[in-house]
Amino acid sequence: MRRLSIIDSHCDTAFEIYHKKEGLDRNSCHISLQKAQKYENYAQFFAIWANKRHTDDECFEDFLKISDNLLSQTKSLSDKMTICRTYGDMASAWSQGKRAAFLAVEDARILGGNIHRFYELKDRGVKYITLLWGGKTCIGSSHDEDGGLTDFGRQVVHLCFENDIIPDVSHANARVTDEVAELAFKYQKPFMASHSNCYNRFGHTRNLRSPHLRAIITLGGAVGLNLCPYHIKDMRESAVCTLDDVISHVDKYMELGAENVLGLGCDLDGTDLPDGFSGVNDLEKLVDGLARIGYSDELIDKIFYKNHLEFIKRNFT
Repeated sequence: MRRLSIIDSHCDTAFEIYHKKEGLDRNSCHISLQKAQKYENYAQFFAIWANKRHTDDECFEDFLKISDNLLSQTKSLSDKMTICRTYGDMASAWSQGKRAAFLAVEDARILGGNIHRFYELKDRGVKYITLLWGGKTCIGSSHDEDGGLTDFGRQVVHLCFENDIIPDVSHANARVTDEVAELAFKYQKPFMASHSNCYNRFGHTRNLRSPHLRAIITLGGAVGLNLCPYHIKDMRESAVCTLDDVISHVDKYMELGAENVLGLGCDLDGTDLPDGFSGVNDLEKLVDGLARIGYSDELIDKIFYKNHLEFIKRNFT
């Protein structure tokens, strides 16, 4: 059996290992280097989440501590994993048999209205910023609220495009995503939905609508398939989310033309998982399921790593 390669655009593992005081190599989380060793090449975006129970300022301090811990862990595991800022960094890591790690932020409210913090994130090597998570913030309105970007939020999106940091619309509502897409077209630069399933398959407010998918396709952005059961199907109607339910979102994305932008954004360590999945080590089950219904090796490779690889190559220079 051929060995797979994986690039995943979203996990919460950095948050989990910090709070559990566990290591990245071996742990009780969905992702560990030991669990990922079966894959030929592996790159992971570690998105540091802003705890909804903490203030914006506290969450910014949390980001600094959690990212410091991730940097420290990768330094101690330098023979196994490298923190990357560019495509070249990732290619070098893979050529040496190492895993690649990229840093991201989940919920830009950690900026707390202080634009100087944006440049601190840039200096740390943050590659994308998920603008929102829940509620109304200094950035704008999340998927569970009405409203658009605030003036500060619009400034942040401008700065993302001007500083080659990708704005991420996962968790944003439709109006905010419309505004981000409008700015993206003005800059002729991509945006992404790092961990969003297909709204046309299941109409959860967290899922990606077809006009926004079309904008991502046109601009050469990226979409990450999310394994959160509550974004895959109506769990009030069924106690179990299955592999076939996950595949139904892949099928719908393909039907909508996402062949060259869809990748993985599994939200590991940030959600419960579908039946039969325990972590990164079980992603081969998705391969088997796609192959069973006729997906070619070439298309499976696009979803598992090649689309994200091309996105990184284009944008992280």
